[in-house]
Amino acid sequence: MAKIVLAVCGSVAAVRVAELIREFARRGVSVECVMSEASKKIIHPNVLEWASGSKVICEISGAVEHVRLCGVEGEADLLLVCPATSNTISKIACGIDDTPVTTFAVTALGSGLSLVIVPAMHVSMYYNPFVVENIKKLKAAGVTFIDPEVEENKAKLAENDVIIEKVLEVLG
Repeated sequence: MAKIVLAVCGSVAAVRVAELIREFARRGVSVECVMSEASKKIIHPNVLEWASGSKVICEISGAVEHVRLCGVEGEADLLLVCPATSNTISKIACGIDDTPVTTFAVTALGSGLSLVIVPAMHVSMYYNPFVVENIKKLKAAGVTFIDPEVEENKAKLAENDVIIEKVLEVLG
């Protein structure tokens, strides 16, 4: 059974994550979750624990969860950052690891673990030239992006079926 780590950022699209986790489970994919502080203001960790069946990681502890899951020879097969904010995308592109989510991403990149990022934000943030450049930088480093649906001045989270299909493709 494939195992992914789902890293949740502080976009309002986080409200869709529990459904996404359940869909992965239906397809035989195990999910462990990590949340940023900002994401906990949108969706409670208990919801993700219910959906995944695993305790949610909300801070890095002495158990070095990021290394256990996303380090060299870690347990996870892929790190999915969904939804990804402009802030988190830019931090990952610059190697900054000051949140649980960015620490997992920096570890995954350094370990050669597959990383998939699914942006969701206002369109003005998505088209910010620095965010655009950071996305290009991450793509050049081998990171897979699932493009948002741009409508109503928002870069909306891709549909769950699109996300699942792409993640399964990357997993092989």
